[in-house]
Amino acid sequence: MEKVNFRTKVLSRHLKQETPILNVILQSLPCLSYNPPELSEPAAVFYIKEMRKLMDGHNLEERDWFFGLILQSKIFNPVKRGGKVFLSPNYSQSKEQQRQITMRRIQYLVEHGFSKDWLTVKGPEDELRKLALLDCLFIYDHSLSIKMGVHFLLWGGAIQFFGTKRHHDKWLKDTEDYVVKGCFSMTELGHGSNVRGIETVTTYDSSTGEFVINTPCESAQKYWIGGAANHATRTIVFSQLIIDGGNQGVHAFIAQIRDENGDICLNIRIADCGHKIGLNGVDNGRIS
Repeated sequence: MEKVNFRTKVLSRHLKQETPILNVILQSLPCLSYNPPELSEPAAVFYIKEMRKLMDGHNLEERDWFFGLILQSKIFNPVKRGGKVFLSPNYSQSKEQQRQITMRRIQYLVEHGFSKDWLTVKGPEDELRKLALLDCLFIYDHSLSIKMGVHFLLWGGAIQFFGTKRHHDKWLKDTEDYVVKGCFSMTELGHGSNVRGIETVTTYDSSTGEFVINTPCESAQKYWIGGAANHATRTIVFSQLIIDGGNQGVHAFIAQIRDENGDICLNIRIADCGHKIGLNGVDNGRIS
């Protein structure tokens, strides 16, 4: 109440434009005195390991294995500060440099068993392990996680869920080992990700037993395809399937876009989508 009365008197003098009393002695109020809590309170007990279990949830050993693995290589840009080692990509590098180092990081991880059993072994425990490792990828670098996600989850996942045993036997192990480098050609310039509006057309040629994939117009080109600009050798192509003049709806096809030397295949056109605001480690391209 005393504070309220004091404040009221001060405001009253301002409103009445009275001369302030100069002999008022300023006194320190409790709200103006501050001491850091560590000086005035007992130290709190914080269990880092318990918080880690709460935040990460599962597969802690696999997460530790991943971070230990990338600490061992200079390609993950380790920096020592204050007696600790920190890992962070160098985002000041050029687009070409970021793409090159992302590929080197993928090859390093695959060679050290990162993708082992990703597609050829199924079960709840395997799925949780994959989720944990994907978490770790995102923590380190989004370009790395997106590029690997396109290859393993989109290309590999499409074969796993759309394909039959003969497709699994032919493609899944090579996908795990990164012998085949896959991408996912669904998005088009004209329709975005509205799959029903796909304009790419695949026609079955009964005289040769072949499916002929065609980009009939500019808006039908596959656009923003991660991995297409530089590295992918195969792709999953979503298109309208035409058989005997009738549209059978959207179907997925495996198509080769580069040969063993990395050269673009005949009758395939690929262009680079160029520099992006972020994710420059991913080689997005457009395919016709």
